[in-house]
Amino acid sequence: MEIEGIAKQNPWWGNPKGWEGQDRHFRLLENYKYVYEREGYLPAKEGVVVLYGPRQIGKTTWIKRRIANLLKTCKSTEIFYLNAETVRDRFELYEAVKTAGGLYSPKYIFIDEINAIADWERGIKALVDEGAFEGKCALLSGSSSLNIMKKSERLPGRLAKGKNKYRFYPLSFAESARLYGMEFKDAKSALAGLDKLNPLLYRYFIHGGFIRAQNALEEKGRLDEELFSVYSAWIDGELAKVKKSPEITTGIMDGAANALTNETTWSAISRSASHPTIAEYVETLKDMFVFGYIEKSRRAKEGMPKNKKIYFSDPFLYWLALYRGRKIDGAGVEDLGLETCGKLAELCVYSCLVDFLDGQKQESDFEPRRYIHFERGEEGEIDFCVRHEGKTYFLESKFGKVEKEKKGVIYITKNQFGRNKIPLAVFLLHPLGSLELCRAV
Repeated sequence: MEIEGIAKQNPWWGNPKGWEGQDRHFRLLENYKYVYEREGYLPAKEGVVVLYGPRQIGKTTWIKRRIANLLKTCKSTEIFYLNAETVRDRFELYEAVKTAGGLYSPKYIFIDEINAIADWERGIKALVDEGAFEGKCALLSGSSSLNIMKKSERLPGRLAKGKNKYRFYPLSFAESARLYGMEFKDAKSALAGLDKLNPLLYRYFIHGGFIRAQNALEEKGRLDEELFSVYSAWIDGELAKVKKSPEITTGIMDGAANALTNETTWSAISRSASHPTIAEYVETLKDMFVFGYIEKSRRAKEGMPKNKKIYFSDPFLYWLALYRGRKIDGAGVEDLGLETCGKLAELCVYSCLVDFLDGQKQESDFEPRRYIHFERGEEGEIDFCVRHEGKTYFLESKFGKVEKEKKGVIYITKNQFGRNKIPLAVFLLHPLGSLELCRAV
């Protein structure tokens, strides 16, 4: 890569105070009412750290904002950014980093969409072994968890000490509520503000943690076909990279939307392909952060042992699945019926548990299925059996009325609070604190 190309990606080298006005990511933010900082999302850690998450969720914007904040205290030449999608191969990656290091010896290095480069880990390995990242903070971002996890395994001892792989999730309900001006320091204060939180929860059921969708709902009152087509194109683009069929994927996503909250099998989700093919596609969609799934607890004594419960990783993706299946051309709060709310409520519990446990466990190779299961016994199904700090929590999502209570189960409800009941909006803001609050009644 020529030095002109490198300099073009690092405009602050020549214009440290005016580059934001020319950056397309910052220009896009100018049209948004809601913009989230996520300052401190990752620690400033010496060595090589990996950040990965779905496309179109703001990873690059977050990196650019972090650069802007660093420029308040750093020299402009101490920061180096490289979009790996502009790099031909690992050799050009190596040369670009070496060139920037030779010119300015930057302290902060950002390599965006690293998985766009085949064998990127070999280029990084060579750079680490030569001391190119010694005493520096290097961040590699990517949008494929399988690519990141598999290839980073080939870098033993070459990533930062401690946790060195972080997921970039869609905005949590707590983060989304904060954009609406709602913030509560603990579960007790959140409970007192439930009348203000529940209307925001219904909006979150539509736009989820996708900031572009949140702004679209605010501006237009509905999510429209134009917005859905952008995110549908993201899925098709990622599928093309791994030579997967968009048609089969659409059938699987539609089947997952129908099966949401229910115990199911891969073959039951779609009839458009064989069981092994569907299983392979589900793993691909999991790798793309579209899906997650949990398995039955080993304690379970009823039902098929290999059945799963599949969840979209965010409420917005549920609506995207319906759009791809040609069942909707838009979505708004008025489309939320009781059954749909029940499905999305349980989905939100799942995504909240994943986000919370990931932060608590501090594991580079975090896998939710180690800690979250479902169970079916003589008294029926328990949605989530969650292991945390030596305890097991039994949680059931009941956005409607709780009819028959099960011993030892905590119900996550719409607005009921008691010894074994906590409102969903409160739980999503303070998962552990809310469980402790209802147990203290």
